[in-house]
Amino acid sequence: MRVWQAVAAKENGFTMIEALLALAAAMAVAAAVPALLSVRLLAPEPTDAFSRLEWRLFVQQLQIELNETKQWSTGGRVLYLQKWSGETVSFSVVASRAELIRQVDGAGNETALRHVRAVSYRAGTRGIFLQVTADDGTVCEAFVARAF
Repeated sequence: MRVWQAVAAKENGFTMIEALLALAAAMAVAAAVPALLSVRLLAPEPTDAFSRLEWRLFVQQLQIELNETKQWSTGGRVLYLQKWSGETVSFSVVASRAELIRQVDGAGNETALRHVRAVSYRAGTRGIFLQVTADDGTVCEAFVARAF
């Protein structure tokens, strides 16, 4: 009877090696899932073209600017933000450089977004509607609202 119990105990569980192999397999699958879900893994965005990451960053920065603004207006292709400090910030496209630039009181040429063909703004009561057309024809739209 003792011999039978020893054999039965061996068949009822995992050995340490089997448990480690199962853990390693589970970790390999967990590490592979994010790579499989990434559609752009093998085709990164070109560095010298319109970038969705730059677009998102520009929209976030414009959101911050709008929160520091007392009023805003637009001439269709130029956006004017009147700051609480009295400064006027403008965003406009320089066609020769294909860039959307930011100026403070008409001075400076800070690049806000690269590879831009055209931009249009519509001022609303709570925020700004903007549409950007990239060099490659990509059209991006956003509504940037004031937080308060």
